[in-house]
Amino acid sequence: MRKIMPFLILFISLTYAFGQTRKDSLIVFVGEKIEVKYSPEEEKEARIDTIIKGKDTSYVKHVTFRMDNRYIAKYRVLQLVHGSYTSDTIEFIAFDHYGDPAFSNFKTVLLFVSKYGDKLYHEKYQYFALYLTESGKWASPYASGDYNHPNKDHITVKPEKIPFKERVSIPVDKLTKEDRKIWYPEPYYKIENRKAIAIYGNYVDDLFKLKQQTILKARGIY
Repeated sequence: MRKIMPFLILFISLTYAFGQTRKDSLIVFVGEKIEVKYSPEEEKEARIDTIIKGKDTSYVKHVTFRMDNRYIAKYRVLQLVHGSYTSDTIEFIAFDHYGDPAFSNFKTVLLFVSKYGDKLYHEKYQYFALYLTESGKWASPYASGDYNHPNKDHITVKPEKIPFKERVSIPVDKLTKEDRKIWYPEPYYKIENRKAIAIYGNYVDDLFKLKQQTILKARGIY
């Protein structure tokens, strides 16, 4: 008697796995975007295994099913914040479930990548958009999501008023009044003409510390 038993094995591409690397392999840097391009992995042919037990023959079909989009990102390293890296440019792989990585929407960002084997991978969804201050330093507006992370009781960093060189604003006209309060609360932001104007934020060193005490701690890196 022949029985055919198809099995679908879901392969979810590199999500939390790369958040579990040791902190020694973590590289944190201020980067200026050179290029971020979609780079799908080559599709592999389904593998079929034959299992024979007595008079019964079973077939196991291994199918690769990818949940995330793969991108190759290249950045100019403006400032190395943490880790060991000597080149003035860096290339890494990023995976994103929703489409183009959000960090690619900004010219300058604080990025977190980890080494796995001989390649560098972006710590999924982790970045800060950066803007110059009047003193020439880099800073990012108040990060509501990070300050309200489940590990928020471990946070020692405090938001501070940031004198941005140019006004930093985020459109909020498509958000509900309640969402505005959650993501752009006073006094950290001022709502004006359907935009949230950044008043508070953090400089690069504190931004890194904020990640250390929240998501990087949750991922087992710190």
